[in-house]
Amino acid sequence: MTFSSSVITLEVNNHIATLWLDRPEKRNAMSREFVADLPLAMAAIAENDAIRVVVLAGRGKSFCVGIDLGSLIGGAPKEGSEKLSGAASNLKQIKVTRNFQAAISAVADCPVPVIAAIHSHCIGAGMDLVTACDVRLASEDAIFSVRETKIAIVADVGTLQRLPGIVGDGHVAELAYTGKDIDAARAEKIGLVNDVYPDRDSVYKAAMDMAEEIAANSPLAVRGTKFMLQQSEDLTTEQSLLLNGLWTMTTTLNSNDMNEAMMAFMEKRTPQFSGS
Repeated sequence: MTFSSSVITLEVNNHIATLWLDRPEKRNAMSREFVADLPLAMAAIAENDAIRVVVLAGRGKSFCVGIDLGSLIGGAPKEGSEKLSGAASNLKQIKVTRNFQAAISAVADCPVPVIAAIHSHCIGAGMDLVTACDVRLASEDAIFSVRETKIAIVADVGTLQRLPGIVGDGHVAELAYTGKDIDAARAEKIGLVNDVYPDRDSVYKAAMDMAEEIAANSPLAVRGTKFMLQQSEDLTTEQSLLLNGLWTMTTTLNSNDMNEAMMAFMEKRTPQFSGS
C-alpha cells in the first residue's frame, strides 16, 4: 500500500518508519486532511511487514499545537444553502468527532511500537496523539497541556481515556480540570514521558536509538508483546495468562526467530531475526 499526504510524511529506513507531522507553517495543527490521512498512514505501516517500529515526530517549531479549529469546524453556511435541523447538525458533528477519534485510535492500534519524539508545543489534540503512543520522549522545551477546558469543551478524542493509564489519577484530574501547561521536567516526574533531552534534534536521535534497539529484536516477539499488552487492558489476569500461553504455543515456539535466537546464543553471536 502506497501512502502520500500533504500534511503527513512517511519515511521507512532499516525496519524503522518515521511518521512526520508535516505542516510546519501551522505548527502541525490537525486539519481535516490530517484526520483523513493518519489512518491511511497507519494502515500502510501495518501492511508493511518490514516495519518493526515507528517514530512519530513533528517538523518545524512545534510538535503539535492541537486542532485546526477553522479546518475541522468549517466556515459559515453558504448563502442559499439548506439550513440543517438541530438533529442533523448534531449527527454531522458526531461524525466529525468519531472520525477524529478513529484517526487517533489508529495509532494506538498499530501492531508495532510507536515512539513519540516531542518538542516544544504538545497541546490539546497533540496530547490525544501522544497518549496513543507506546513511549513518549521529550525535549527540554516541550510544553504539555490538556487545553480543552480553557476553550469551553470536554476533551473527546482520547486523552481522558488513555492518560489515566499513563499517569496517576490526581495528575490526570489536575491537568484536565485546569487546562494548565506543564513543562518537560514535570511531565517526566509524573511519568508522562520516559526521558527528557536537551533539544529537538537530540530527542529525535534518542527516539531513533530506541527504535533501533527494538528493531534488533525478534519482530514476532515484539508484535506479540504489544498484542498482549493491548489485550491485557480488557482481560482479567487469568484470561490474559491463558491468552499469553496460547500465543507462546502457537507462535513463539514455532518461529524461525526463536531457532535463530538459540543458535546465536550457542554460537556467541548477535542474532539476525527475519520475523518468520
